[in-house]
Amino acid sequence: MTPSPASTSPATLPTQDKSQRRVLIIDDDPVFSLLASEALQQAGYDTRIATDARQAMSSFEDYKPDLALLDVNLPGGNGFEICATLRSLASACDVPIVMVTGQNDTESIARAYDVGATDFIHKPVLWPTLPHRVDFMLRALDNLQALRESERRNRALLQALPDTIYLVDSKGVLVEHISGSERNYGRGLVGKPLEDVFPGAVARAARQALRGKSATEPASIEFKVRQGKGRRWFEARVRPQADGSLLIVIRDATERREAKARIEYLAYYDTLTRLPNRQLFVRAAARAIAESQEPAQLVALLYLDLDRFKRINDNLGHAVGNALLQEVARRLEQSLKTDDASAPPGDKSAPARHRVARFGGDEFGVLLTGLGNEQQAVDIANHIRGLLAEPFQCDGHRFVITPSIGIALYPRDGSDIEDLLVKADMAMYQAKDHGRNAHAFYGQTMGMRSLGRLELENELRRTFESGGLQVHYQPKLDLATGSIIGVEALLRWPHAERGWISPDTFIPVAEETGLIVPMGDWVIEQACRQLAEWKSAGLAHLSVAVNVSVQQFAREDFVDTVLRTLQQHGVQPQRLELEITESLLMKNLEQTTASMRRFRQAGIALAIDDFGTGYSSLGYLRQLPLDALKIDRSFVKDLPQSDDDAAICAAIIALARELKLKVIAEGVENAAQLEFLRGHRCDQAQGYFIGRPVPVAQLQGLRAES
Repeated sequence: MTPSPASTSPATLPTQDKSQRRVLIIDDDPVFSLLASEALQQAGYDTRIATDARQAMSSFEDYKPDLALLDVNLPGGNGFEICATLRSLASACDVPIVMVTGQNDTESIARAYDVGATDFIHKPVLWPTLPHRVDFMLRALDNLQALRESERRNRALLQALPDTIYLVDSKGVLVEHISGSERNYGRGLVGKPLEDVFPGAVARAARQALRGKSATEPASIEFKVRQGKGRRWFEARVRPQADGSLLIVIRDATERREAKARIEYLAYYDTLTRLPNRQLFVRAAARAIAESQEPAQLVALLYLDLDRFKRINDNLGHAVGNALLQEVARRLEQSLKTDDASAPPGDKSAPARHRVARFGGDEFGVLLTGLGNEQQAVDIANHIRGLLAEPFQCDGHRFVITPSIGIALYPRDGSDIEDLLVKADMAMYQAKDHGRNAHAFYGQTMGMRSLGRLELENELRRTFESGGLQVHYQPKLDLATGSIIGVEALLRWPHAERGWISPDTFIPVAEETGLIVPMGDWVIEQACRQLAEWKSAGLAHLSVAVNVSVQQFAREDFVDTVLRTLQQHGVQPQRLELEITESLLMKNLEQTTASMRRFRQAGIALAIDDFGTGYSSLGYLRQLPLDALKIDRSFVKDLPQSDDDAAICAAIIALARELKLKVIAEGVENAAQLEFLRGHRCDQAQGYFIGRPVPVAQLQGLRAES
């Protein structure tokens, strides 16, 4: 078909860079092909002409056009049929095909779209508009391809996530399922209502969200699938969308729950013997005392220590000693196990109810409730001596173990559980003084034990008042950079006659006498003074961690005292870190939390010290304003050989990551431990391998900021 004279001269367009986009012109009219080619080339396009169906098909394979202009009428082929054939080719599935026709009937236009045409152009062609039409369609193609690529990336990203995502329409019907799993599990659920897809709690929360009755925060529901060893826990989060639909995101929470359960187990149980630990024992005893309303009934605490146990560890090794402790624990637990519900309330003749715990080392505790008289406690003590007198067989060795047992009674010896434990411990030492393999009540020993304690207390007070105590500093290593980033301030007592007195000896005395409060304030003052000196020396990046006692936190002016000390020395609060024991968290929780929040608002960092050895208040960890957890040295000392300790450390680090807290490991003594911690992304470490606690003048590895 011949174009009209008015349209035979293509307009001159400024040349544009079209990145050599290719246009295939399929037309047997040489004038149309020439003018179309010239108009497009002047606009920057690369063109090729095909005059029949055969050339059109071959050009699509080797030329790979970005767009095709296809005449409806061609010799040897119908343009509609050619368009349909081209659409069947993989290489032409997205290529815009523009039908060029001189026909104006709507039937031809409809047919063009039916066979896959992208658009149509009527002849005669207004040549100045042709490049713009082509450019528009190619830009539309680019946008379509970009959209597909974006969808592909987004879907790949979603499939890489550990979550499974469900899209639910406003009627509560599942319309899409996205999962990183290669399996097709869940695809067959599309089209089903909420109640057929999700557990009841999730479906109900989703229905409430669809009705607009959910809370402002996305609903989160945990549910389990299967029972026994195959049980898995999942967390569902329901997120309403602006168009009335819902996103339901399902995440496997099994590992997180198992890590939490593991930490909770570590908080309450001894990992070697699987008995309750001291902290759980204290809680049970405190509850028993609170529930003991009958004046005629007694509560007894038995403090057991295995006589000369140290010889077994020293001569046969810790493996044999640990095996023996496990057998002792098993025998105690099985022999003293009773059913709390078996004794009728108020029955004075009923046997005492028991709880057994391991306090640490070779020390055990037994809690007796519902006692009618002291003799029942004596009977239990003698029963324990008898059951331990039966020989033990451990790793080919035969042992006979004897215990020394101290007994403290409530309410006779005290009303506070910690006080009763101290007194039972003192009674146990008196039993040892009487030749071991015996029991003793606290009332028979108080004078003798208190005399040595009073002597130590007086010496400690005089030493502190005369300035005889020292602060040593142990460096803390950043495992990511390998740099010393701070220190922990540790109190030391060099005695003129006895040499260095262990903090485990004098700190409890200071706490019992209240001396710990001025001593603690002095340590904080010394730490701030040292920080100020380091700042002047170009070491302003260093921080100092200081342990804080329960009694310090109990003071109403403690926060103000610390902030005032920082201000007096011109020290930034961010340079001071306070370490709090787990037991402190449970002492007047409301007041403790309020003080912690004030410290955090001021910029002072807070860490839980010796994490995992006491009452790990996991229910409060998410609420408390904490910055770090310190892994207790008892979990580090056998790394990486001990599978249990390795699992414990990994679980603590994983929990800290979940709570967005730093992790600091104590007691690192060799390179293997350090590499294990670094490999599990522990943040900081301290211990003899990095540096011993020393006076500030002996600190090494401190470098000024560059």
